[in-house]
Amino acid sequence: MEDPLFRADKTLIRLQSRVPNNPDDEADYQEALDLFVEKAESANGMAFISSWGEANPGGGKDRVAMFIERAKTDVIQTRDSLKTVIRILNLKVD
Repeated sequence: MEDPLFRADKTLIRLQSRVPNNPDDEADYQEALDLFVEKAESANGMAFISSWGEANPGGGKDRVAMFIERAKTDVIQTRDSLKTVIRILNLKVD
């Protein structure tokens, strides 16, 4: 698969050994990892559900918009958790 975030959770787990030996960083990294896994999964689910929103009973454009908005919120939180990982690991990104 060509998606750079495919199995990113596994990569984040492997990178955990590179977290500086600082209790605050270790706790922040674990929290960012947990949040990433939770919100990435949730965003995928909300995006999938939105694609079927109008076909479901009681569905409609408003339901589709609601699920898309939820997915967007989850994606933003996922992005922010990656920013935390980048900061803690002192990674250079373009």
